[in-house]
Amino acid sequence: MQNFPLISVITTYYNSVQLGDFVKTSMNCLLNQTYANIEFICVNDGSTDSTLEDLEYFAKQDSRIKIYSKENQKYAQYSKAYGQEKAKGEFIFLFDHDDLIDLDTIEKCYNTFLEHPELDIVTPIVITKFTDGNIKNINNIYSENTLDKEFEYKQFSGKQLIKDTVGRYDIHIRGLYKSFVFKSHSFAFTEPLLNADEIVERLILEEAKLVGNCDAVYTHYIHPDSSAKLLSQKKIDITRTDYLLRRIFKEKEIFEPRKSIFEFVAYKNLVNAIKIFHHFAKKMSDEEKSAQKKRLLESYIELDKETVKSQFEGISKLYNSVLLSNFSLMLWFYKFKN
Repeated sequence: MQNFPLISVITTYYNSVQLGDFVKTSMNCLLNQTYANIEFICVNDGSTDSTLEDLEYFAKQDSRIKIYSKENQKYAQYSKAYGQEKAKGEFIFLFDHDDLIDLDTIEKCYNTFLEHPELDIVTPIVITKFTDGNIKNINNIYSENTLDKEFEYKQFSGKQLIKDTVGRYDIHIRGLYKSFVFKSHSFAFTEPLLNADEIVERLILEEAKLVGNCDAVYTHYIHPDSSAKLLSQKKIDITRTDYLLRRIFKEKEIFEPRKSIFEFVAYKNLVNAIKIFHHFAKKMSDEEKSAQKKRLLESYIELDKETVKSQFEGISKLYNSVLLSNFSLMLWFYKFKN
């Protein structure tokens, strides 16, 4: 496919064999894509199992595979950023090692660019599934209830779509990006955070003049034993992400219409983070404990408590009003309730 542009598919791998033989499953769908002019940027993020050996096995079968090994920095944002830097394609597709795409997904995304050259991002239908095969939801930019309905092409500005991520994602964007848009913000971000990619994704999305959809399929799997589901001290980071996002959204003047959604979610995240703090407190050094407590306090201070309280009624409103009245009280309460 000499006349077709190079597409970079970035996949990060960390102990992917141990977690579920994901090198093999990902390679089986990626290497058999109907679109051929692809470079596969495989970032081995300091795996300690046989992930690198499996990647090298596939690289011997297909010269399009490029393996890059880096030291694990404890946060996935750095391996994604590494892939960003190495990708040379005119278009970039970010793919999770434990997901699947149909064999014609990249071709369909690219053909949509040919039909609509004004687009900066093309997203396929995103099916979120549990590992038992049950479907959690189906999204094609916005939520769809079924795959049976006839596909309908839609396009929206990136500026519109970022507004619908305030508080929670009411959109679901994956797929093929023009390289200059995908590289507009580094996934390395300014500080290490468990979910820094949720900040970077939004910043990249805003750079897109137009985002369109196609009827290709990306299947995202929810694994019950994945790192995202496990209890981890890193999950306290989510309150810091809320803290930063609130400021970003206010700066961009898109916060107010969805303020109630954002603040309610931020409150739930803060409560959960306090519980996690108490769970791991005995394992923390005094310095670390102090730093985490400061983070929680900052999140509490920034929280719009009146907006949160307004979303409760009756006894529940009284209960949460008392908790929200004082940070030390909230911290103490969940220490014993935990």
